Amino acid sequence: MGSYGRNFEFRVPPVHGQRGGRYVLAGDTDLPIGVPVIVDGDQDDALTGALPVVLATGAQAPKKGQCGIMVFEHIDLNYLDPAYYSYSDRDTAPVGKMVQVVSGDMVKIVYRNTEDRTFLQTRNYTGRTMVAGLGATPTLSVGDFLTPGTGNDDDGYWAETGTAANAWLVVEQIDAARGEVECRVNF
Repeated sequence: MGSYGRNFEFRVPPVHGQRGGRYVLAGDTDLPIGVPVIVDGDQDDALTGALPVVLATGAQAPKKGQCGIMVFEHIDLNYLDPAYYSYSDRDTAPVGKMVQVVSGDMVKIVYRNTEDRTFLQTRNYTGRTMVAGLGATPTLSVGDFLTPGTGNDDDGYWAETGTAANAWLVVEQIDAARGEVECRVNF
């Protein structure tokens, strides 16, 4: 467990008790792994009592047990040729599937903003902004707080906040040349 595609990985992975597994992704759209999610609705009795989660957007305070970082682990390569694809090529969680929700102040993660790219003329990767404020002249600094952002590939899933109460993540390192932000979960 480390890399979950081009945009998200763990530097310090969650341990027992920091990864909740009784959640199901609700909504209409598959979401990138590593986005902020919140519980939205009641338990789904058809899926082992799973709580539905949806994309968290806009500055908001984290609520323990009701939000976190969404992780989905693909255990197969359905409909993909394993000679060309690996598990890290699947970087989204499908709607209606069980997902994990990670929290815990010892968990450290890395987000990467990426651009559109073609790999060996065989497949195309769509660019994605995970954290706003990382362009050619970054506005982020070490020690800044991140909270849920706009919630799309263009404007970012995470945004800077000056309000400590809304801090889901604390920035610990920035590599603007690589479009990379290393953060520690704050709850």
